[in-house]
Amino acid sequence: MKKRLVNRKRVNTMTSTPEKEPAWVASALQGITHWIGHRRCLYRHYPLSEGALVAEVCNLIHANLSDEYLLKCEVQYSTLIPRDEAPAELTDRARADLVVFERMKNATNDSIARFIIEIKRASAPKAQIEADLRRLSAVRYLCRDIRTFCFIISEAQRPPRFVDKKGMSIRGKMKISGSDGYFRVRRTWKAAHAYTKRDKAQYACLIEVYPSPY
Repeated sequence: MKKRLVNRKRVNTMTSTPEKEPAWVASALQGITHWIGHRRCLYRHYPLSEGALVAEVCNLIHANLSDEYLLKCEVQYSTLIPRDEAPAELTDRARADLVVFERMKNATNDSIARFIIEIKRASAPKAQIEADLRRLSAVRYLCRDIRTFCFIISEAQRPPRFVDKKGMSIRGKMKISGSDGYFRVRRTWKAAHAYTKRDKAQYACLIEVYPSPY
């Protein structure tokens, strides 16, 4: 299936009312919190690797994606953005963890990238998380009809940068270091063995990344 580049017209299409997240996002992120809880019942002393989290999120998205969409893993950014337009954040080897394409109904069976997703453990070094956020912001600057998400997943610990003490998403625009872009915590899903154990629950945050508003 041929992949077609999206329209890279640099027009600010952001609105004051963000689009709702797709249903498959909610299914995947709620599902991953319960899956982490299940794995911890089996292997409490062995923290899950980021690779294991990516693989399970991939399974959950695939199970909930409609036939009009196509999921691909480890997609090189260079296949989505021509090298002469790629900013410094997008190196030759840079890959997106997951990309969701829309299948086009035409004779050439093209598909268009609609969602780019990076997945990070909340316990990852801040520099690694910021690098992913900068990359996603740069992509969205060039490709305004792609939505760029970062899934922040936390095992048995509340991620205080994204979730408050009540277990709720921290709202408002948040700056990305080394970038003019910003992000918002759109929603947070969690699974806990008791409502009072918010600091020890499993969390999955949907972060949407935007380019500079100017």
